[in-house]
Amino acid sequence: MKKTLLLLTLSLFISGGSLLAQSDSSAVQGNGKYYGVAVNPVLALFDWYSGEFNIWSLDRTAEINIPFQYMINPFNINDESFDLNVFSIGIQYRKFFDEDQDGFFVQAGLQYFNAITTGKGTYAGQSAGGNVTELLFGIGYRMISKSTGLFWAASLSAGKGWGSVEDPSGQSVSASGFAYDIDILKIGYAW
Repeated sequence: MKKTLLLLTLSLFISGGSLLAQSDSSAVQGNGKYYGVAVNPVLALFDWYSGEFNIWSLDRTAEINIPFQYMINPFNINDESFDLNVFSIGIQYRKFFDEDQDGFFVQAGLQYFNAITTGKGTYAGQSAGGNVTELLFGIGYRMISKSTGLFWAASLSAGKGWGSVEDPSGQSVSASGFAYDIDILKIGYAW
């Protein structure tokens, strides 16, 4: 089942067109915008900062998306307290079913995570960390205003991750295996 879904997603990307097709600058194509930035305002309330930078001018039915995140997460293991700081950056190719780079899309990309855990209490002053790389495939939806450039987007991706992150006591916080990414709400501006 997993292999069938992966092959179906890859075939959609391959049949969708060229990644590096050049746009005609003499005519307005797509949504008329060339770049966009977006953030998730809800996650910022929980010390999780998530955003993206979009490049739309390569192919007017597709885009290059560069997502990034920074998260601060305190947690406990066996009555010991730790802080987890995670930074991630990625690159995704999104293929839209509409020439306005609006509506439903499929996406594929890589995401790199760097995590550092810092101990408190018994483990005060001790830190550890690690790296995880993920290969993700997914779907999403975006609605954009051609007149104001404001947009919102949501997406869901799943795939495989490689790497591990440990806390100062040597226990694993994250390991290789199934990976997913959910963007419930991104609000942005295009120009």
